[in-house]
Amino acid sequence: LRIEAGIPAMGRELDPRTIAAEADLLDRAVSFTKGCYTGQELVARLDARGNRVPRRLCGLVAAGDGPADATELAGASLWAPGADKSVGRVTSAAWCPGLGGLGALCSLHRNVEVPADLEWGHEGAGRRHAEARALPLVPG
Repeated sequence: LRIEAGIPAMGRELDPRTIAAEADLLDRAVSFTKGCYTGQELVARLDARGNRVPRRLCGLVAAGDGPADATELAGASLWAPGADKSVGRVTSAAWCPGLGGLGALCSLHRNVEVPADLEWGHEGAGRRHAEARALPLVPG
């Protein structure tokens, strides 16, 4: 349900390098009116430049040729179809009852327009199809 709702988890989607705007947490975690605090310069710069972060949190739905279980999808790299350069990675994956299939959260490069057809896989293995979607994956 966390994945369907698009809620990032510490250690998966969030780590000490994550910028709040990358995980769509500005409204819930950042104050633009509070006084001085650690990271204030970065937050002010993001606000002034339109929050154009290098990557962002998105949803991913495995296509019919998807994995047998979520452990195969978790940690996979993502590519535009036929491309050689990765455009992101899967951070969490699980069976999602609201989707009736496997869903995931992923970190995507800002140049990827969502929704998007993507390929996922692990180094040295074949690629499979998936669709990147906006969050939440299942409207609440």
